[in-house]
Amino acid sequence: MATITLIGKVVGKAGEPAVSVKEFKSREGSGMKTAIFSINDREYCYFKNKDENPGQFYRVEVTGRFAENASDQIKLGTWVQVTGQPVWRQYNGQKYLDVKNGKYVLAEDWKTAASSEIF
Repeated sequence: MATITLIGKVVGKAGEPAVSVKEFKSREGSGMKTAIFSINDREYCYFKNKDENPGQFYRVEVTGRFAENASDQIKLGTWVQVTGQPVWRQYNGQKYLDVKNGKYVLAEDWKTAASSEIF
């Protein structure tokens, strides 16, 4: 399975929650949550005028403990690092890259962990 890692800003429609959480019931009756949110990566491709760069949008799905905490931790404008399985999706004749079975780290936590020394 291929894996992709992205860092981007959480985006969405104003007035709506940044994260939508869905719960699925298995045949045994146990539930599993999936959290869905979108991020924008403006470093995806080169633009001479950075103000014109629309960026690349990704729809991200996380499950398990990441889904449990996502709605509390992730808000519009939050920077996150996402790792997961890349999946192409076609919508209105265009291809989009989604990330499924993902995991995330808040960017502030990621920067702190990357800068700390480990002995």
